[in-house]
Amino acid sequence: MSDSHEEHAGYLRASREARDWLVRLTSGAPSAADLESFKRWQDGSPQNRAAFEEERAFWTQIEHLASERRAVPGAPLSRRLFLGGSAMAAAVAVGVVAGPRILTSLQADFIAQVGEQRDVTLSDGTVATLNTGAALKVEFLPGLRLVHLLQGEAEFHVAPVTGDAPFRVAARGGNTEMRSGKVFVDSGDDLTTVAAVEGMASVFSPMAPDAPRGDFPGIEIETAQQTSYLRGAAPSGPVIADLESVLAWRAGRIVFDGKSFSAAVSVVGRYIAEPIIVRPGIDPSFKVSGVFSTAQPLIALQSIAKTQNLTVRRIPSVAIVLT
Repeated sequence: MSDSHEEHAGYLRASREARDWLVRLTSGAPSAADLESFKRWQDGSPQNRAAFEEERAFWTQIEHLASERRAVPGAPLSRRLFLGGSAMAAAVAVGVVAGPRILTSLQADFIAQVGEQRDVTLSDGTVATLNTGAALKVEFLPGLRLVHLLQGEAEFHVAPVTGDAPFRVAARGGNTEMRSGKVFVDSGDDLTTVAAVEGMASVFSPMAPDAPRGDFPGIEIETAQQTSYLRGAAPSGPVIADLESVLAWRAGRIVFDGKSFSAAVSVVGRYIAEPIIVRPGIDPSFKVSGVFSTAQPLIALQSIAKTQNLTVRRIPSVAIVLT
């Protein structure tokens, strides 16, 4: 076994043990012997200590989520509540939690609600088709048709106009420009993906939304090509785009072909009203493949969770926890 495999196996073992210790320490009054054993385990290695802090931070995150909109003042949302499976009690203890989606909705001019696909016709004649959970802000400027894809994915059928006014989609610190044609943009949590559906598009990153193009270096993609970029990083070179998979959502499908676990969970989460929280100790880069229905996102989430032996626990209108 390679050093990297041994290190990962040790991390997973420490995470499991940390979770067991958290259960023991919060399931009643621990004895002096329990506390002494825990201290020996925690001091046994930096990995043990780090794993326990991650596990504790995970449940702190859930409790913070609950405190944002608590229906019953003073009613705690604890580790025992979730691990015990008391979904009804949790639903009573906390109200509907919107999280960061509220902040995005305040900035957006157009939003596709969970489970909705929405066509928006802009003042220049461009049609933006927003997939579920997508949020779009329109900021047309003199000589620049600027929109901000704040979250989610959308296909833009860019209308040609007279004069020098390119259509620009700003997303996650980068820009995509097109004069006319069709372009797909997916503004993910970390990675933005751009595919030219019909025509030529230029992709620039990092770049301010309203910055003059000038001699700014970028990537040119043509029909059936795609590129991607991380925030603050340059876009990758063009590759062939599987447009059937890229636009599968238009036909009610979610297609993953070697997508990372964390990215797959994020995509499925767009089709679910509750925020998804994943416990520590999983491999976020684990590759996931499959074809799922957009009408059954919980089934998709359960299938993805099984790849890492996780259980999906849904607290209606509050959160979905993968443990």
